[in-house]
Amino acid sequence: MIPASVADPQPRLKVAIFDDVVAARGEQFHIPGCAVEVFPHADEAVVVCVRGRYDVVFMDYAMGPGRKDGATATRELRASGCRAKIIGISSDPAANAAIRTSGADEALASKSHLRSYLVHIGAQKLAKR
Repeated sequence: MIPASVADPQPRLKVAIFDDVVAARGEQFHIPGCAVEVFPHADEAVVVCVRGRYDVVFMDYAMGPGRKDGATATRELRASGCRAKIIGISSDPAANAAIRTSGADEALASKSHLRSYLVHIGAQKLAKR
């Protein structure tokens, strides 16, 4: 018989990060309690989020010329029925306000806080086990 701890992998929050800068840096997040995927733009955020069934979505506002902005992507996610927690991640307060107005739950004042926020929500998820 397989012990329960081996048969049932630890619960993980599924996290999507839509940010061209994070993607360009090749940042990887190995955070206990979180399974994190990074996307370079949000042009297909609805398709990605429906397919991935994410619990938390981090959304940057500006993702490069010709790309959908974070406020538009957030509005489309909410219109599609996405119930994930959406968090704006821009150092520009006006951009974060636009994402919140479009349906985000909250915003981080700086991308530099992203890793610590992930550690925090991962620890909360693991504490609920």
